Amino acid sequence: MISQKTRYALRSLLYLVEEGKGAPVQLARIADTQQVPRKYLELIMLELKKAGIVTSARGPTGGYRLARPASEISFGDIIRVTDGPIALVPCASVHFYSNCGDCHDEATCAIRRVLAMVRESSAGILEGTSLADAASWESAVSLAEGSIKATS
Repeated sequence: MISQKTRYALRSLLYLVEEGKGAPVQLARIADTQQVPRKYLELIMLELKKAGIVTSARGPTGGYRLARPASEISFGDIIRVTDGPIALVPCASVHFYSNCGDCHDEATCAIRRVLAMVRESSAGILEGTSLADAASWESAVSLAEGSIKATS
């Protein structure tokens, strides 16, 4: 399960894609529209900035924007920054590997093998889904809902 922190990060970044259109968006606006506590969002955005996912500018026209195109930022990138490894156990992690310590033989461990397959499937989906993909899905749903209301 992903953390609330990761959900806030994803919602805030999707907001930058959908509403920012490349222009900086003030933190207060993101926090208000996405219902994220402002102080907590400041910490999240700082982490995302250190990871090269967002940039910031000061001043009245400043704010946060994506550091690279939304099509180049995957859900996997964001989850690793905010929650750490995607793998359920450390011995199945590619980016954060460590020995479990209590395993008798990692090479033949059935638990590791199954959880490595879970990690591969999950990582494939998360790495293959960009912020641009997710934003387009939300836009499509909003458009569809708008046309349903218009015809009612």
